[in-house]
Amino acid sequence: MMKMRPAHWSLRSKILVVLLLLTTVLSSLSFLFINTLGEMDEVSETITEDNLPELLWLSHWETQLRMKEEYVETGVETEFCCSFLDRYDRFRFDGQQSMQRLHGNPPDSLSSFEARVEELDFMILNNVTGLLEINDTEGAADYIENTYTDRLNMIQTELDEARMDVYESLQTEQSRFGAIISRNVDLLMLVTAFVILGALIVSYKLSRSLTRPVEKMESQLRTIASGRYGHTLEEEGQVELQPLIRSINTMSLQLKRSFDIVYSDKQYREQILDSLPIGIVTSDERTGEVDLNAAAESVIGSSFKAEDLPSLQLEAEGKHRFYEMLGSKDFFLNEKVTFPAVDKDHVYLVSQARLADHDDEVIGKVFYFIDITDTEELEQQVRQTEKLAVIGSLAAGAAHEIRNPLAVVDGFLKLMHQSLPDEEQKNFRLELLLKEVDRINAIIEEMLMLAKPAAPALEERALEPVVEEILPLLKEHEELRKIAFHIDLEPVPLHLDAGQMKQVFHNLIRNSAEAMNGEGTIEVTGEKRKHVYCVKIKDNGPGIPEVDQAYMFDPFATTKENGTGLGLTIAERIMDHHQGRLFLQESSKSGTTFCLEFPLKGVRT
Repeated sequence: MMKMRPAHWSLRSKILVVLLLLTTVLSSLSFLFINTLGEMDEVSETITEDNLPELLWLSHWETQLRMKEEYVETGVETEFCCSFLDRYDRFRFDGQQSMQRLHGNPPDSLSSFEARVEELDFMILNNVTGLLEINDTEGAADYIENTYTDRLNMIQTELDEARMDVYESLQTEQSRFGAIISRNVDLLMLVTAFVILGALIVSYKLSRSLTRPVEKMESQLRTIASGRYGHTLEEEGQVELQPLIRSINTMSLQLKRSFDIVYSDKQYREQILDSLPIGIVTSDERTGEVDLNAAAESVIGSSFKAEDLPSLQLEAEGKHRFYEMLGSKDFFLNEKVTFPAVDKDHVYLVSQARLADHDDEVIGKVFYFIDITDTEELEQQVRQTEKLAVIGSLAAGAAHEIRNPLAVVDGFLKLMHQSLPDEEQKNFRLELLLKEVDRINAIIEEMLMLAKPAAPALEERALEPVVEEILPLLKEHEELRKIAFHIDLEPVPLHLDAGQMKQVFHNLIRNSAEAMNGEGTIEVTGEKRKHVYCVKIKDNGPGIPEVDQAYMFDPFATTKENGTGLGLTIAERIMDHHQGRLFLQESSKSGTTFCLEFPLKGVRT
């Protein structure tokens, strides 16, 4: 029996043989790649289990040593006051526990460095402790400067050398990565070239077996498949192909009509969604696709993708509920969240519902939100206004009731001051009594200003001369003489009452100076923004505790022993009467910044 030669094989048989050969080649290549993965895994294990932990612990110890060096230098300068040893021990213990909790125990290869660092701590906790217990602060300082510092510098040098050795080891392992990848790339390029060359040869041989009409029909079908629905094929002379060509033309025209209907409907629905003031994010769990309408893109960003969500959730965990809820699989309705933005924080009302298909099966979720920032601010302003009105009414009544008997007391005290001899005035403490009466009068004036502040006499003028006028008065106070002032305000014309503005800046600057205990720097700077002129008053004090920030504009809220708690409230009301705004921009351990926003000339809010 005669064997069938390749020339007599069918087109299907030839294609199957070619596919079998390609499968064999690719399978062989996959075995090589599997072996390469083992090598790369070995290199990766060396880096992650040896090099990286060593780098982490070496960097941690170097940082700890630098901070300990600064700490003991400060201790020597302050003669080891303020529980120096307890704070040193707590700092050492907290740093060690934090690293062990995050990265585990130090590698065995670094046990010698761990012992040296512990020995260094022992020098403080044992030797220096002994000297301080016998009140030998000079001996302790001498021990630290001559013995402890030398040992610390030696350990720092050894740590630096060890870190360089680890870097060299890490670079060696990384070079192995490069060699493995380069070798496999070369192999892949060789196999790819072989496959491409073989495919070209086979394709050429197979194409010769096809007729010209079929090739032409294939080319035109590609045109239709690429999206040019409605494109028709020219009828060939081959009778067998004409029914097929007519059927293809009918199909192409029908696809064109259907596509136009679907596209028009899609555009209409997208326009509806984009016209809504509600941000809508749909997530299809089957395909992993995420779609955003225009309102959602303006908040989240048009480049947002589903794969970005895990990293955003990780960054936002515990501090940014918007992304936490966006990634949540739970369904909820009308949850209020805050979204930090560049200009200001926005408040959104967010909900999440199920996304179902035509069979009512859940295929994903719909996350939608609406901006209620203006509503929240309006409600807050209404609540604040109502509260101030009630408090102001009470304050006005109390102030009037107190002022009348106080005037009598003040009159009698002044009469006694004029008529009594100096000796009796000292016995009765008249100077102190008159001073305290004046202080009560000042408090009453603040209460009356809170109850019914005078309408501002607005005039157009720049703000810098107003601030410059009150600085000499402020500097006369003993507690403000060591304060350095930096004023940088643009000559922007504003509508303001100079007298009331002096009161605002006086209150804010006095608060900053008292927070810094009379020493530090206060910066007053201004910048134009859209529709407003923003003035920032920044100090380098210890900051305002977060628990006090929510109530600091409330009347009578104060942390000062002799404060009335009305300074910020009055300043805020004055800014309200100027159609402006006073708010706390930021506060941390490095300082506090208040912002005053004035409407620019010609822009009345």
